[in-house]
Amino acid sequence: MATYKIDLGCGRRKQDGYLGLDVVPLAEVDVICNLENGIPLKDNCVTSVYSNQFLEHVQDVVFVMQEIYRVSRPGAKVTLRAPYYTSIGAFKDPTHKNFFTEETFKYFSSFEWERFNYRLSVNFQVERITYTYMRPFGRLGSMLPSALMYPFRRFLWNVVHTMISELRVIK
Repeated sequence: MATYKIDLGCGRRKQDGYLGLDVVPLAEVDVICNLENGIPLKDNCVTSVYSNQFLEHVQDVVFVMQEIYRVSRPGAKVTLRAPYYTSIGAFKDPTHKNFFTEETFKYFSSFEWERFNYRLSVNFQVERITYTYMRPFGRLGSMLPSALMYPFRRFLWNVVHTMISELRVIK
């Protein structure tokens, strides 16, 4: 069985070595499709998923996460970049439909969906969350541990531009 590394909503910035999927017919896009209707790949054929500034645009994040899980092999790495919920970038774009925090992707772990009875058939483990800080916090964010930056991220606007969530598929 063929395996793939996929870049969801790749646009013009497709990751090297990845199969680019997007609704927009650009030269960099390998598969033109509406990802909100599903990922047009077989089950368990993906070893790595990358998405940069895509998930905030979809109507149904739960469905897309279920599709990512379906096409991913056990142990697949999933990297999701999205505007941080306290960033002006999250709110200024009228095409954004979703907002993301450190807690968002925890809801896609079996512990959370069993605890809250969500009936989701996915299980992602959050391995790491990193941030792209805005000025003047960028230098401070690189000098201080993430835990010390927490109050700045949580209680002030425009400290973090992007949140990068690294997940692992558990099957």
